[in-house]
Amino acid sequence: MAGALWKGAIALNDMTYECLVGGWTDPRGSRPFFGSLLLGVYDKDKRLQYVGQAGAGFTDAELGRVWKQLHALKTKTCPFATVPRTSRRPHWVKPKLVVDVRFTGWTKGGKLRRPTYEGLRTDAKRERAHQEHRSIAAETAR
Repeated sequence: MAGALWKGAIALNDMTYECLVGGWTDPRGSRPFFGSLLLGVYDKDKRLQYVGQAGAGFTDAELGRVWKQLHALKTKTCPFATVPRTSRRPHWVKPKLVVDVRFTGWTKGGKLRRPTYEGLRTDAKRERAHQEHRSIAAETAR
């Protein structure tokens, strides 16, 4: 019973955030296309800061749709200010895709907690994926 209550409390506290995609990781097992998107936001100095990765929330059709856009933006250079540590091999893209990500909060290290892909934002501007919103959300992590 307590587990069900806890899961409900998390669902009530979920937030959505716009992030830039800076890359992807290799898939695991039978999953097609990619494992996770590598996510970032711009800091006040306009450097892309890594905030986590989202691998949940995709249908196979959406994986294919996002994959096509990722491949068109592929680059050899990591777009993040610091190369992130990932559990799978990373591949880099020019940070032009904006995605909505649902998450439960921020870690003390400034990463998204339990991020889930919600969808591509074709109407959003890259400049809106900015760290200023993080300072407000970071207060909830304390």
